[in-house]
Amino acid sequence: MRRFLIAAATVGVSLVIALAGFELLLRILGFSAPLWHRPDAELGWRLRPGLAAWYTREGRAFVRVNAAGSRDDRQYARAKPEGVYRIAVLGDSYSEAMQVERSQTYWALLAQRLSACGWRPARSVEVLNFGVSGYGTAQELIALETAALGYRPDLVLLQFTNGNDVQNNSRALEDEKGRPFFVMREGALRLDDSFAASPDFERRTSPLLAALRKAADYSRVVQLVREARPSRLLARAHAGTGAAGVEQGMEPYVLAPPRTAQWEEAWRITEALIERTRALAERSGARFLLASVPYAIQVHPKRALREALQAELGVPDLFYPDRRLERFAAREGIRAVALAPEMQRLAERTGAYFHGFPQTGMGRGHWNAEGHQVAAELIARRLCSDFR
Repeated sequence: MRRFLIAAATVGVSLVIALAGFELLLRILGFSAPLWHRPDAELGWRLRPGLAAWYTREGRAFVRVNAAGSRDDRQYARAKPEGVYRIAVLGDSYSEAMQVERSQTYWALLAQRLSACGWRPARSVEVLNFGVSGYGTAQELIALETAALGYRPDLVLLQFTNGNDVQNNSRALEDEKGRPFFVMREGALRLDDSFAASPDFERRTSPLLAALRKAADYSRVVQLVREARPSRLLARAHAGTGAAGVEQGMEPYVLAPPRTAQWEEAWRITEALIERTRALAERSGARFLLASVPYAIQVHPKRALREALQAELGVPDLFYPDRRLERFAAREGIRAVALAPEMQRLAERTGAYFHGFPQTGMGRGHWNAEGHQVAAELIARRLCSDFR
């Protein structure tokens, strides 16, 4: 018995030493994959307040989540100080922007660009970021109502992603059902938040998974085990498939007019959500701007790749979502800026890649620092001309 106990203790000590060594190796190699989000009964998920870690999946940046649960190094008082003009940014992963440092994000650069054009000269500008990866317009509307309006913004900037927001807003088309949806009933939007009562959501909120999220904050080994799950490995393998320049999770069908009743319904819901977001902002005393973010292939510098997808879709260009949103905005009296056309012209003229990173591939995925910079300049240009 004594020998058995000694052998077991030896194995245990060896295992602890091996795990400690592996943990150290992962840190030396720079591996980092914390669980950035936690489940939320209103929004589906949200960022975990107070988390600070390296983001390395695409690009590389040290990311902090403030106490309010926003991707921002800074904490803002809910009571707006005198002499401050506040902009609340609603959006998805393009606004969460974990791929770049805070100082390189379009919303951090926006205040500087606005100052350069003499915008609101008597007031300092604060840009508060409420963007969360994976959000659709429905979640952004709820985030405005439950969080952003509490900071009394003077302007609400709704960042819309051409590549997946329409799909995110449709219960029929969206794969991730663990989120609130709005549905059209008798010509009006109705909230469907039944996800919060689903078994899958209950599993996500279990004490076991809460403990796993906390353990991952301290252990790179735990992070690696989670990343190595078959579902995640399959998703990464799938990322390289599909039409040239079309990344995983971004279906190219949105770049053509709707060809099914489901896609047309998704567009109708999306437009109604944008209008409701605008109306809520204006009722609360804020102005409103819609900024549509290009799908990576729309602004790829290589014309041949764009034209190959155009031929596959049977369209003359890749600007259907931008034109549709511009027509909708004009009809509803909404100020809007479509970034894709100008970014495509710049990319083709200069050969610049506004999306992508060396380790994951250029011309796909999210904005790099240059993409954020150009986006800040285009948004500031529109604000400086329309909101003086």
